[in-house]
Amino acid sequence: MTNRDFTPSPTEEKPRSIESDDKLSSKEGLEHDQLNQLEVATRSVVSTEGVIDAAELDRVLDEAAIEAAGQGENNSLYLWILTLFATISGLLFGYDTGAISSVLVQVGTDLDNRPLTDGDKEFITSALTVGAIISALFAGVIADKIGRKWTLVICDIMFIVGAVVQAAAHKKWEVIPGRLILGLGVGAASQITPVFIQELAPARARGRLTCLNSIAVTGGQVLAYAIGAGFENVSSGWRWIIALGAFPPIVQMLGIHFYMSESPRYLIKQRRDDEAIRALARIYPIATPEQIAAKINVMKKHIQVEDSPLSHRIAKVWTDVPTRRAVFLTSMNLVAQQLSGFNSLMYFSSSIFQKAGLRNATATSLIVSGANFLCTFIPLKYIDRFGRRRFLLATMPCVVLFLACTAGIFAKMLEPTNQRFAEGYTYPTSYTSAMLVFMVLYVCSYAIGLGNVPWQQGEFFSTETRMIGTSISTAANWSGNLVVSSTFLSLMNAITPSGAFGFYAGLTTIFTLIVYFLYPETSLLSLEEVRTTLDGGFNVKKSLKVRKEKIALWKAQKEAARAETSA
Repeated sequence: MTNRDFTPSPTEEKPRSIESDDKLSSKEGLEHDQLNQLEVATRSVVSTEGVIDAAELDRVLDEAAIEAAGQGENNSLYLWILTLFATISGLLFGYDTGAISSVLVQVGTDLDNRPLTDGDKEFITSALTVGAIISALFAGVIADKIGRKWTLVICDIMFIVGAVVQAAAHKKWEVIPGRLILGLGVGAASQITPVFIQELAPARARGRLTCLNSIAVTGGQVLAYAIGAGFENVSSGWRWIIALGAFPPIVQMLGIHFYMSESPRYLIKQRRDDEAIRALARIYPIATPEQIAAKINVMKKHIQVEDSPLSHRIAKVWTDVPTRRAVFLTSMNLVAQQLSGFNSLMYFSSSIFQKAGLRNATATSLIVSGANFLCTFIPLKYIDRFGRRRFLLATMPCVVLFLACTAGIFAKMLEPTNQRFAEGYTYPTSYTSAMLVFMVLYVCSYAIGLGNVPWQQGEFFSTETRMIGTSISTAANWSGNLVVSSTFLSLMNAITPSGAFGFYAGLTTIFTLIVYFLYPETSLLSLEEVRTTLDGGFNVKKSLKVRKEKIALWKAQKEAARAETSA
């Protein structure tokens, strides 16, 4: 859909008749009388507020009427279960990235009969990230070829093989290939799962349902720390921590085979209309056949049936200016997610707490991951109501503040040991407690905004370029992760722990300014509408205006429904 489609000029206004062919094609899911009431009520609300001109109203009414038709007030049970099966990938993503913190502390001399050095820890940790970068680049192409859900099956196989190889290892160079294979599964799943959920979800619930994947990720991290704490005093307990990660993918494979539908948008793109109709009928169980047909028609208006070669689609990502803007925005946000330093705690918090002299480092890390998990529930309730942009702008300054506070505490705490951790030195409890408090506050701020919103990345791309575009931005995310995982311990040694956290605070400040000036609002807009917000610029004000229009329209719909009921 072009910019002209998104904001038609008054001179191009279509006839106002409800019976016109193009209006019927997108409104046939609603009864004629109900549409009349809706249109009259909407015009009344809009004219009072002075929000939408007549031509723009037609466009918003067309899209929103079809989006709402047959949806009901709540999501269907089938859609919730479908989403939960998909988020098992997020659980594995969190578990396998979180488990390494406990493993590095507990492995002792089990690998090569010697303790791991800081370099060994960075190398083992970053092996997963290298695999994730590779798979993220190619997962989109595979998902466009064989479908979203079968790509997740391939990820499950990688999860199982990677866990088995690591758990059986006795040398560092045996663990690293296992981590690499595991990374192939993690990287692909981290890209495919959010996009799969976004393509299934209604516009009103898209942010909330995508947040479930983030909750699964943080829940997996909590589970990893909890299991790590439980096996801390068990001989070779680290092997069990890794091996237990092989069971959830088996559950997901069974769920995919017997329960999960493919993305309707993918099915339409593949000319499998009958399957798309069946999938939509299960997602929208109260919708009539006519309403399902209307949804199919609206999707077809925006989805180009895929006959173009892969080289053409890759070229379009770079030659189509709005798509290029989408790549920049999504990649920038996902890199910001990493360069805020969050995964320095997910991977190395146990090592930091151990160096600081805390007795049960793994159990203390569970406090940090638990705070991350609990705060991830906040966007679940409010992200569609308040918007993605507002969540970022409210929380990113808090991330900067608490990173700076953590840096300050480290500077004060490490004064007696020349700004470096010293083995055997007892640091004052007041400082270690303050360090933990500020880390928890930092993690909470991160979880509410940066931990969630960047994974809404699929919203910015057209169906044709969504998988390739999200492959690029997800690879950018894992590249940032590689920088953090492979340099954090060395960075603390080079510029002190205080300097490392201060450095992350400075980077996050820069990303906050980019979000303020360039990041448009996407909540409540259909995927097709979100795509057009990048036509002709980043259109921050335009996106906020369209969101306001949608809110006014839905209020009018409710009023019209009430009027019809009372009549």
